[in-house]
Amino acid sequence: MDLNIIEGFIEIEGRYPILVTALHGFGSDGYRHVVRALRSCLRACGCVKTLYSYDKLVAPSMYHSAVDVYTWEIAYKVATAEELWCILPTLSKIDRVEGIDAQDYNLNKRYAYSTPFWRRVREVVERGGIRAIVDIHGMKNVRRWADICISSRGYTTASRELVGVIVEYFRERGLSVAVDHPFAGGAFIAEFGRPPSVEALALEIKRNLRFHRSRVPEILRGAMKVMKQYLAQDGRETSK
Repeated sequence: MDLNIIEGFIEIEGRYPILVTALHGFGSDGYRHVVRALRSCLRACGCVKTLYSYDKLVAPSMYHSAVDVYTWEIAYKVATAEELWCILPTLSKIDRVEGIDAQDYNLNKRYAYSTPFWRRVREVVERGGIRAIVDIHGMKNVRRWADICISSRGYTTASRELVGVIVEYFRERGLSVAVDHPFAGGAFIAEFGRPPSVEALALEIKRNLRFHRSRVPEILRGAMKVMKQYLAQDGRETSK
């Protein structure tokens, strides 16, 4: 991280080889109201096409930022408490950034490959000896969904063994857990997950678990402790 320039992210150097992030954690919970109004306008008023660039109106209407609320804070607090690496965006996924060759700043898409954020993660993974990556996300309160979804793209980005110990940890705390449902994981963990060398997974947390004064950071911190223990037993955890 260069303290003299704007880069679109902040970084904390960790003692342990686990990197925590929240790709969609920077944004506004109230954005959903703007999206709903915009979608209604687009459906009801075809003349909008003549008043403003239709493509520019459609692009932000595709996103709904509210479900990831608090994930930035959770990632920061968990990484700080457990002395882990942490790289967090300072831009919302709906932002369009001048000078970056991407349609927006959705860091979980393949077109984010050339962003400074992805480049820095790549450098840290290669030079910092990172052994695990955790991307914290949020999901809606859909009744048929579990409280926690662990995304591993069919155990291709994280080993079945690691995912299993994390599942067991959450279930012991009374939380329902699903693997790769309803979300299998995006381009970010697909790029960096190379088990057993680097384990990468996403943790999707249901919205009703994330509220003011919720203890979910404490629960996530425990999950990171379990991950540290797993890496130590596997002979892959080292500290500076």
